[in-house]
Amino acid sequence: MKKNEKGITLITLAITIIILLILAGITLGSIRKDDGVLKQAQENKTQAERESIIEKIEADLYNEKVKIGKIPSKEKLIEIINKSYGTIHGESFTTKQGNYTIELTEIIGWQNPEEES
Repeated sequence: MKKNEKGITLITLAITIIILLILAGITLGSIRKDDGVLKQAQENKTQAERESIIEKIEADLYNEKVKIGKIPSKEKLIEIINKSYGTIHGESFTTKQGNYTIELTEIIGWQNPEEES
C-alpha cells in the first residue's frame, strides 16, 4: 500500500455517522415535543379553518346587506348560520365542518343592539 493513497478512514466514517445521528435526534425532538413543529402546524390549521368559516359567514352577511339595503339583524345572522354553517347554542355556535365553537361576537357585519348608540 502506498502512503499517499487518499480515502475515508473508518474513524472518519464513524465520527460522521455519530454526528448525523445526533443531528437527527435533535431534529426529531424539536418536531415531536409538546410545543414542536407538528403541534404548531395543527394549531395554525385549526385557526385558519375557523377564520375561513367566519369569513364565509361575513360574506353571506354582506350579500344580505346588499339585498336588503341595511345591516342584517342578529336573527338574520342566526338564520344564516343554522342554514349553512352549524348549530346555535346561545351566543355561540358549533360548526358542521370541524366542530369548532365560534362566538357570535367574532363575526363582523350584523347589527348588535347592545353596541348601538
